[in-house]
Amino acid sequence: MKKTIFIASLALIVASCTSGPETNNIEERKTNFAEMLDKPTVIEFEEMAFDFGTVKDGEQVNHVFKFKNTGSETLVLLDVKGSCGCTVPVWPRNPILPGESGEIDVTFDSENRVGKVRKTVRIQANTEPSKTTLEITGEVIERN
Repeated sequence: MKKTIFIASLALIVASCTSGPETNNIEERKTNFAEMLDKPTVIEFEEMAFDFGTVKDGEQVNHVFKFKNTGSETLVLLDVKGSCGCTVPVWPRNPILPGESGEIDVTFDSENRVGKVRKTVRIQANTEPSKTTLEITGEVIERN
């Protein structure tokens, strides 16, 4: 019972601290973000594909895809997804100004993926076209 009252009190304190001028700032940021999405820009990658060669089953492969916003508008990466759970991208969540660079760090887990491998990372952004695909290839061999 005391724990429930404490949590309820804490929730009220947090709610009262976040109302007022701060709320307008959050709404303003949401509006600015939405406006950025309506303005397409250009994303250029140093490379669109990476061949990791040969690895043993169970090894993890990591590669960083570097890119630059070469357009005249702010770049917003809306979503970045691997083609399966074995391919996990980590990507910048903040807007990238014109002329600035960023990185998408991709980890491929080869566990139970013996054979030729072709995985993709799909990027959705305020670019034209709105979707870009990166590729990771290689071969996974059995452990000895």
